[in-house]
Amino acid sequence: MAAVRVLHEIKVSPFPSLPSQPPQTLSFLDCIWLRNSQMVERLFFFDFPHPTSHFIEHNLPIFTKSLSLTLHHFYPLAGSIRPSPDSDDQFEIAYEEGDSVTITVAEFAGDDFRNISGHQPRNFKKLRLLVPKPAKTFSGSEFPAISIQITLFPNQGLCIGFAISHAACDGSGSMQFIRSWADACRSTEPTLHSISPPFLDRSIIIDPCNMRRKIFKMAHKLNEMYEKNLKKQDPLPVFDPRLVSATFSLSKYQIERLKERVQAKGAKEGKPSFHISAFSVTCAYVWSCLVRARGYDNEINQCFGCVVDWRKRMKPPIPSNYFGNCLGNFLTELKAGEVAGKDGIEVAAMEIGKSIDGLQGRDVVEVLESAFNTYLEMMGSRLLTVAGSPKLRVYEVDFGWGRPVKVEITSIGETGAMSLAESRKEKGGMEIGLVLSEEEMNKFGMNYATALLDL
Repeated sequence: MAAVRVLHEIKVSPFPSLPSQPPQTLSFLDCIWLRNSQMVERLFFFDFPHPTSHFIEHNLPIFTKSLSLTLHHFYPLAGSIRPSPDSDDQFEIAYEEGDSVTITVAEFAGDDFRNISGHQPRNFKKLRLLVPKPAKTFSGSEFPAISIQITLFPNQGLCIGFAISHAACDGSGSMQFIRSWADACRSTEPTLHSISPPFLDRSIIIDPCNMRRKIFKMAHKLNEMYEKNLKKQDPLPVFDPRLVSATFSLSKYQIERLKERVQAKGAKEGKPSFHISAFSVTCAYVWSCLVRARGYDNEINQCFGCVVDWRKRMKPPIPSNYFGNCLGNFLTELKAGEVAGKDGIEVAAMEIGKSIDGLQGRDVVEVLESAFNTYLEMMGSRLLTVAGSPKLRVYEVDFGWGRPVKVEITSIGETGAMSLAESRKEKGGMEIGLVLSEEEMNKFGMNYATALLDL
């Protein structure tokens, strides 16, 4: 039976010591993610052919030292997210002197490292053992920004698990922190000045239309409708033993063939040129295979949505190292028969491409308001969203043991999203992660493999 044995819990504060900092009010782009205190969970698996004692004695000291230096620049992560005492509809992220991040060091027993970090369907309940739990005790609606767990597989490997509040930062921000820490850890003599600081000023996100107030007004309604829609989709609880996690891949060649097929269909139908990318065809491929696997009635509405980094799209653009949320999004809808049909991949890719093109030149407030309204209208649809992005370059993270052998996003078990990352094996390829029941995963895998034969 798989189990995790906790060896140490270590509190790490910023170093050099940092006095209390003025609380930062969460922007309206942060507040969107306050629902249920959403945490984004990522697992990084690394080869580590040494006993646990070797890590504790030789690696843990530099691990904690480099984290403390990194937290000096990324101090909001050592703090907490809480309601603002000055307003009924504002939240803030606050760091007070002495605040810390807790690292849980644990040892895993009951499964092989190669198996649990593989691509094949694996028991999701076991993977969840590697996800850090909030180590701090908070009162009321206050919650931590980050939790970290290092799980050792003696003489095989290790896993570094992160649970980061989406209200604290988006994927770009969290990966900026993780890469900064990894770079410092890999250095023989890390110093504060060798770590590139993030841009922390959240006041750069202007809210001219009072979107924050609108978000809070809509939050209750959206939560009710979201829960109702989730029950319709009949998801299994994240600890249900029938759930499995699996990773699928598309090579650069397969992606290029998909793009050619989409382009050919668009030209045949005389449609105007639209956005055709590795992202759009990969998402269309997964969406089509999943709808086929689930065997929906042809008239059932299917919805696909994804967030988009808005840093460069802001007017004026904001710094690329902005630490917070700066995301717009898009939604598109088709009938199940269209997505699962003979040309379903091409049809889905064209719809996704048109939606992405439709974002050009638009203001993020306009995009979000439109998305909220569209989401309410589409609540009866089956929704597939995306977590992660190949642009985050998760396989470039190196703490000193080389690149990860695998990276997983486990929070998709609760959201029903697909995860997306760049391929570890080849430039231009993609990795896709899903968490489904074992029966549904087998059906999806068959559809996925069958469709590849046509490429």
